[in-house]
Amino acid sequence: MSPIILVPLVIVIFSLLVIVHESGHFLAAKLSGIKVEQFSVGFGPQLIGWQRGETLYAIRAIPMGGFVKLAGMDGSMDAGPRSFNAHPLWQRFIVIVAGSAFNLALPVLIFFGVYTTIGAAEVKTPIEVSAVDAGTPAYNAGLQSGDVIRAVNGHPINQFQDLPNALDASKGTPVTVEVERGSRLVTLTITPKLDSNTGGYILGFHPAARTWRPGPIEAGGLAVRQTGDSIVGIAGGIYQLATDKSLGGLLGPRGLEGPVGIVKTTARAAQTGILSVVGVVALLSLSLGLANILPFPALDGGRAAFLVLELIRGKPVDPAREQVVHYVGLALLFALIGLVTYNDVLR
Repeated sequence: MSPIILVPLVIVIFSLLVIVHESGHFLAAKLSGIKVEQFSVGFGPQLIGWQRGETLYAIRAIPMGGFVKLAGMDGSMDAGPRSFNAHPLWQRFIVIVAGSAFNLALPVLIFFGVYTTIGAAEVKTPIEVSAVDAGTPAYNAGLQSGDVIRAVNGHPINQFQDLPNALDASKGTPVTVEVERGSRLVTLTITPKLDSNTGGYILGFHPAARTWRPGPIEAGGLAVRQTGDSIVGIAGGIYQLATDKSLGGLLGPRGLEGPVGIVKTTARAAQTGILSVVGVVALLSLSLGLANILPFPALDGGRAAFLVLELIRGKPVDPAREQVVHYVGLALLFALIGLVTYNDVLR
């Protein structure tokens, strides 16, 4: 896909996710009676703005996020009875986490829409080889279409996730793969290769899948399950990054991706088809929601952490001092974005 089309597509996708996120804060604040002074998509100089009632709606020059400005959240103490800090703690907490909640709910709607309109698909178990890519380790070792994978290095492969787990555990060393070919068992020795797209090890084949059209209730259950599985996977990745003490772990093949990395991921998805792009949107929404709820200053999780501290202390932290902490956190976040973007370019 041409960069002339791709970059605007990524901007539109990210802006839509920001609108979903900020709409959570916006609606929760409105329902709580908190004054919403501004709803902005992007940062920096204002490009377009219109006033509707008490709220300014704006589009800004740097499409890297957005914000909802609530009365009193800038540390001012005289914002009136409709200010953020004048409301009960539980209402403020809901307003803070509502943005991430909306991002986590969006994929459920996306997956539900896909299942009810296009249908669902899942890898058959036990894993059956549908096709083998030429030139891959699986092809070179003699894996064939119709083979059923039974074990890797002696470990049974009962569900799909067992296979990538076994391959990742090999760390690229040769593995013994037992396959059922017709009525006999065949043992192959295959050296997995590292997939630069996912950071995991692969053999180079396509598993057979079954497809069906679920009803609304089944589709809803599948959508919730798919979202839950994705959340577990993303949360696990975030945990690995948080516990990795090396900069290489942060910026390595499975590390953080900045704007350039997101463009690259979207480009690969766009070449596959619209469904892949929809899947990327769902995962980006989940990533945005989970990342924002981390207890780091300037993020929603950081603000929620101050509310928990207020609950423990029995009194709020001075809003002006809290705001200083968030400004420092924001500066660190922009520095991290710059570092990750630089690393994306190198990769």
